[in-house]
Amino acid sequence: MNNQTENRMARLWKLLDSSPKPMRLDAAALALDVSEKTIRRDLIRLNELLQDADSSVKIHKGTFVMDVPSRDAVNALFESQTGIPDTQAQRVDWLAAWFLMNGTATVQSLADRLYISESTVKNDLNVLKNELKPFHLTLTRCSEGLQLGGPEEQIRNCLIYWTRSGKIRPDFGFDEASSQLLSDRIRDLLEAEGACLDEYGIQNLLLHLKIAASRIRSGRVLTDTDTVPQDLWQLASAMTQTAGSIWSLEFPLGETENLAWHIAAQKQSGALHIDEEEYRMLLSALKTTLQDADALYGTQLAADPVLLNGLTAHLSVVLVRLHHGMVIDNPILKEIRSQYPYAMEIAQLAATGLQEMLGCRFPLTEIGFLAVHIGGSLVRTGNSRKSRQKAAVVCTTGMGTSLLLLARISERFGQDLDVTGTFTIRQAAGLTREDADLILSTVRLPREVTLPWLQITPLMTDRDMAVITDYLKKTQFAAPVQSLFHPSLYFPDLNLDSRSEILAFLSEQLYRQGWIDKTARESFAKRESLGTTEIGNMVAVPHCMEGTVRQPAVAVAILTEPVLWEFGPVQVVCMIAVSHEFLRKENGFFLRFYRRLASPALIRTMIQTRHPDLLKDAFDKEDTL
Repeated sequence: MNNQTENRMARLWKLLDSSPKPMRLDAAALALDVSEKTIRRDLIRLNELLQDADSSVKIHKGTFVMDVPSRDAVNALFESQTGIPDTQAQRVDWLAAWFLMNGTATVQSLADRLYISESTVKNDLNVLKNELKPFHLTLTRCSEGLQLGGPEEQIRNCLIYWTRSGKIRPDFGFDEASSQLLSDRIRDLLEAEGACLDEYGIQNLLLHLKIAASRIRSGRVLTDTDTVPQDLWQLASAMTQTAGSIWSLEFPLGETENLAWHIAAQKQSGALHIDEEEYRMLLSALKTTLQDADALYGTQLAADPVLLNGLTAHLSVVLVRLHHGMVIDNPILKEIRSQYPYAMEIAQLAATGLQEMLGCRFPLTEIGFLAVHIGGSLVRTGNSRKSRQKAAVVCTTGMGTSLLLLARISERFGQDLDVTGTFTIRQAAGLTREDADLILSTVRLPREVTLPWLQITPLMTDRDMAVITDYLKKTQFAAPVQSLFHPSLYFPDLNLDSRSEILAFLSEQLYRQGWIDKTARESFAKRESLGTTEIGNMVAVPHCMEGTVRQPAVAVAILTEPVLWEFGPVQVVCMIAVSHEFLRKENGFFLRFYRRLASPALIRTMIQTRHPDLLKDAFDKEDTL
């Protein structure tokens, strides 16, 4: 009996072992997503396997039960058995690995290998076809049944994606010793060229070479396009020659060219020989762009060194590609736009700024890659829902008392207040919103002080704590999200034909009804000119960037027909009016709002029914800003 059969029996044993009483055949079939006929066949095989543990399976009137003297003996029997996929997701990954590694098969043979029905295999294959679409790959018929069809480069991209994600672990046919030898040689070659890759980059290079060598052995090679960056050709050529020598095969020119581009994409520093002046230029452009995004969204991207370093390295490769006219595919662009609309919108804004400074246009595929970096930063810097208010302390009773007061404030209000330092009365008059949101002072402050301030005692009594607590409750914006929606700002059948007309109409409604001032009204179009606010899913979320918002609100329009926004059609527009000050304190607002708009079912129902409360009801009453 082969390992796959034993693995299938292990699954059935786990199911039986977890059941305290005899199990019905139909229940087992449902749990394992197979037919009752398959379960009966499996039980016969399992009975044969259990003989080695002096155990057996007994079937009686549609149920079956285990006769197991020693569960430890059976567990030991199955201890090392793995490999048969249990769920549909696991089966789809197994099928992907099978076809990506040049496998061909009939539906019947796949059913036999996976111990499932042919109808289940067909369902799994349909899921696989959908997952292959972003890579422009499909399953085609051949004399042996089914095989993978599509461009060779896309097959490799798909293979790399599935392998890196950990979904599959293909065997490319190279032993550990030769792989380690090539890894060491790659490090030597990089060091000789003055290039520096981290361990992740080294492993990616090794994976790229393994996939290339495996495809070459099966007669599937890439042709050269004469677009390789010349300064990387020598390094790439040395690597392919080394790999060819270790694995006894020849890498064609197209493979060396492809590796050169891969080296550029994996670069951390030095591989493209970017001089210090160009590096500083990229870093400066990034900081300026991200600072603009932070000012608009209340984020902290420009303060994230991981993002700055990662994007600088990434852009150094992107610029080379774009200057050579190479636009690469982004197989996960659809998923990025649907799952990370907030990061995608910021990336579109950043791309607009970078285009002006760097002199090249970023296609949507590259903007998607920027969004991945930005999304990671949002996760790193956005764990807390609300940012702390900044507090300045004025204490005139001496250093010792000041230190004690600072310690008391941090101990009691550390989660709500970020103490920025101690200041004199004269210095307090010059503090602005950039310095602090609140001043805590042990003395009465003069009229020249423009910031809000509270007078407390040097020893921080219970009464002082109560005063601060009461102030924080009053100043923290805790209105329910539902309060942003108003009947007068809902337009279920807006018949306009262009983005500019829609922006003008909705912003005018916000202005006329008194929610915003004239400057804020004009800033919606200005914000849109910096980068599209469409977020996918037929939704656009324009928002203001200047002026006064007298009260936060959202104007909602459902268009009679979709309108081409910039990259795609839009039929639902949510125009958000919130102040810059609000965003600075509530930097998670857009992220939480966009998550609700990412639901295809919600947007589809809104378009079909035009019901005024659908979007409002998508937020719980307890969901506050």
